[in-house]
Amino acid sequence: MKRDDKFQVIVVPHTHWDREWYLSFEEFRFHLVEALDRVISLLGAHPRYRFTLDGQVIPLLDYLEIRPERKELLQEYIREGRLLIGPWYVQPDEFLVSGEALVRNLLYGTRLAREFGG
Repeated sequence: MKRDDKFQVIVVPHTHWDREWYLSFEEFRFHLVEALDRVISLLGAHPRYRFTLDGQVIPLLDYLEIRPERKELLQEYIREGRLLIGPWYVQPDEFLVSGEALVRNLLYGTRLAREFGG
């Protein structure tokens, strides 16, 4: 490798969001609101910035229960392809649920993602 070789580095800003894991739902939602407030701030300040919300839609619903006034702004970023959501309603655990539950999770999540503009 020569010193003047150039590399392209691709960084994918994203989250892996657990609604309830080792903290209560309320404690996790507190952190979710902080995180999404920061993401929205970055999206507003940097037109080329993009963020991937780990394949599920439910964090948006949880966030909007606290910040309903941000819905249109979120929808704008989603329509622009700058905030990526879905296709799942919640993060699936394929080893704990039936095939039907996985399909319904995907159908519901896809429907909600479309409603948000995704």
